[in-house]
Amino acid sequence: MEIRDSKEIIKDLKELVNSVGYIYALCLIIMDDFHFEVEKMHEVNYWERLNKNEVSLIFGLLIQESISLAKPESPFDLLEFKKRTYSLMEELHSSTNKPMIDKFKDIFENQDSDITPSKKDFFGGENSFIEPIFYAGDGIYDFQYLEYLEKKYKYDEVWLRDNKAFNFKEANEIVSRIKTLHQEKISKVNFLGLKENKAKILKELKKDKSIPKEGRKKKIDEFLSMMEFYQFFELFDIESHIKKGLVPEITESGWISFYEGLLDLLCISSDEFDSNLNIVSFLNNFSIPANSKGVNKQYKNIGDFNLFTAKPIIELENKKYFIPISFSIFEAVYESPYYWMLEDKKYHGKLSDHRGKVGEEITFELLENVFGSNRVFQSVRIESKKGHDDSDIDVLCVLGSKALCVQVKSKKLTQLSRKGSFEQLQKDFKGAVQDAYNQGVVCRERILENTATFYNSEGEKIELSEDIEEVYILGITTENYTTLTHQTSILLEKEENSPHPLFLTIFDLELVLFYLDNPYDFLYYVRQRIDLMEYFHANEEINFLGYHLVNKLWKDNKADFMQIDTSLGQLIDRNYYPFKLGIETSSKNDRIKNRWKNKDFETLCNQLGNLTSPKVTDVIFHLLDWSEQSRDNLVRLIKETKAKTRNDNSWHNFSLMAGPERSSFGLSFISWGDNNSEELMKMLLKYSRARKYKSKADCWIGIGCVKDSDKFINGFVFNDEKWEYDEILEEEIKDMFDGENKGKHIKYGKKIGRNEPCPCSSGKKYKRCCGRFN
Repeated sequence: MEIRDSKEIIKDLKELVNSVGYIYALCLIIMDDFHFEVEKMHEVNYWERLNKNEVSLIFGLLIQESISLAKPESPFDLLEFKKRTYSLMEELHSSTNKPMIDKFKDIFENQDSDITPSKKDFFGGENSFIEPIFYAGDGIYDFQYLEYLEKKYKYDEVWLRDNKAFNFKEANEIVSRIKTLHQEKISKVNFLGLKENKAKILKELKKDKSIPKEGRKKKIDEFLSMMEFYQFFELFDIESHIKKGLVPEITESGWISFYEGLLDLLCISSDEFDSNLNIVSFLNNFSIPANSKGVNKQYKNIGDFNLFTAKPIIELENKKYFIPISFSIFEAVYESPYYWMLEDKKYHGKLSDHRGKVGEEITFELLENVFGSNRVFQSVRIESKKGHDDSDIDVLCVLGSKALCVQVKSKKLTQLSRKGSFEQLQKDFKGAVQDAYNQGVVCRERILENTATFYNSEGEKIELSEDIEEVYILGITTENYTTLTHQTSILLEKEENSPHPLFLTIFDLELVLFYLDNPYDFLYYVRQRIDLMEYFHANEEINFLGYHLVNKLWKDNKADFMQIDTSLGQLIDRNYYPFKLGIETSSKNDRIKNRWKNKDFETLCNQLGNLTSPKVTDVIFHLLDWSEQSRDNLVRLIKETKAKTRNDNSWHNFSLMAGPERSSFGLSFISWGDNNSEELMKMLLKYSRARKYKSKADCWIGIGCVKDSDKFINGFVFNDEKWEYDEILEEEIKDMFDGENKGKHIKYGKKIGRNEPCPCSSGKKYKRCCGRFN
């Protein structure tokens, strides 16, 4: 089938939206596609629904003419309008995909060619990014817009008040009130979930033998059509005799009340707000009169500026204000102030400074809450050995032997990029991502070289540990850059041996930190995302996070790469959104609440984290690498081993390896027979060293606790030296692990002389056995 040009499709769409009564069909579409039970958020099939950008496109065309509220000739016209709308929007999606379809077609037709295009050459080019930008997810929750509103514009408060009568607190209250009014009115609708349940209902109807065979299909179709209207039965003004059980045809007055009620579900009036709120000023800033013929004429295709996105409230007759999508109000309140100030050329300098400043402050605050104030530094200046400023780090986090170099940018995606200009898109990407990465690479090198001097925002010298052996690069954008993950994977230019970065929006960062609020958990996630950048693929960060919380980001040896399904992100929607809004939901089907993390294992990692050693980070990362079963076995065996010591006052031990599919890292645990921590550490060093050698492992940890400790761990040793043959250790492991290869139980009742037999039963003198490590 020939794919039409998007302009032709939009021309047909414009003709459709001007049909008599179309606005009511649009209300039905909005009800179907944007309203569902919170309990079932993870079950919603978004591919069958229009997204916010698609509906905004329709309204962008609708407001170009005076909006008629005339009723359709027949209510069933609405169902035809709906069907035609979905058909045209599906065709439009295919049209935006055409550049990529043509490229795949070329590859298929030239399979014998030795030329393999680069990722950038294949996925890039004119119009290639229209589809991913326009059809991307929202990338943010509505409440996040309000949470960050004042933070983003706090230095612009005076300008906004004086020039637009815009007040943060007022805007927050008004937008929240609009959403509440929407929810109260929409509660009248008895949603049947026809999008997801239609196939099931159809199957049941086909089984129903009470439906006559003659004209069976027609009757089933009529029944399904009536179900669409039945959801809104409370909107119909019906006579009393019908309420008693008689079901004649709905009268004309009943349909009129339905149309008026349907529109009213999405309308507000100024008298529904507290008198102390400046609702008039708010509506002036964000509404468009419905009879403004000629408005938004510049909007002709995807990517053009759409006035509806800036003013998503339509003023109807009788001072009613039509708000089709409440989410769009949250978005406009957050985004529009920037464009208002941009029109003031005298304010450009301040606007730019303020955006950079608040981005850094917000990022620092989020990371400080997780890492702690002693591990996070803001506005770090780097001075190289030559004595000049080398670069700077917006936010630096240090966690033992690892560091996180964070570069913050506030570049927006311009209108030309949205229209498909690949040249402009690359410029925008450079300002938002590439420059931040290049800067991060330089800063990473300076930290690892350990020759530069670092200063905090107060000009004080920062003493960085010489033990830092890895620096991860994290880029943050303060804008809702919905295709950030997709663009970074295609457009980022890096040297072959240079590390991958991780780029997140500030909203993604908040979400990740909400679930991974332990610094080791968060930094481990960053490491896994970076190390497996070429293995895992997803369109949005929420999908990576969902996969990690349920399964953990780790390679499956049976697959060369993995595409993460959006359903993993929806599991977070189901858990996070109601939690943040205080909505009570059941635990049924909430897989995020049943994460792969074991509480006892988390306690063990937290106790390790409290020990003062840079290598703690390496140890915890190795433990986090283990499979779920290995982690569960570890804490189970620790508990069992401690119980044995309490019962017989003897020391007991065990050793584990996670297996080649997860890690070559091994662990030994010793539960000591008394409370002498010094003796525990000596034996831990000897025993772990021998176990590492026997297992031919490159990394090994020894952890232990004394008899009466209520902790899993009182100390640890760690060795990550590459395994090499050692003649002395060969003899030691024969003596130590002879027989069943199980650790010996030793009682220490008195101090052992150096020439006395070693209590480990090796047959050697103490000074030539366990005493070698004293």
